Amino acid sequence: MPTIVAAKAGTCTAAGCGGRILKGEFVEYSAATGTRHLECASAEQGRRPNLKAGKCRCGAQVAPREGTLVLKETTRAGRFRKEWLVLCVQCTIG
Repeated sequence: MPTIVAAKAGTCTAAGCGGRILKGEFVEYSAATGTRHLECASAEQGRRPNLKAGKCRCGAQVAPREGTLVLKETTRAGRFRKEWLVLCVQCTIG
């Protein structure tokens, strides 16, 4: 994961942390895992927060800051594609 300077405040996505990340802090970042403290870089993946409203694969409408996001990476006709899928609380548990 590359080390960057956080452009805005946020939350660490490492499992067991969830601590605050401040603007200007050095952090580890990747699209799949999100922003993490430097000391949390090797930690297990936690849940990435859902900041926008969306629809779960089961059809349930998910409000902002509810549910989680999962990164789905596919290759189609030689092109690499990343898609964020929203999961409701029920699909996340089950």
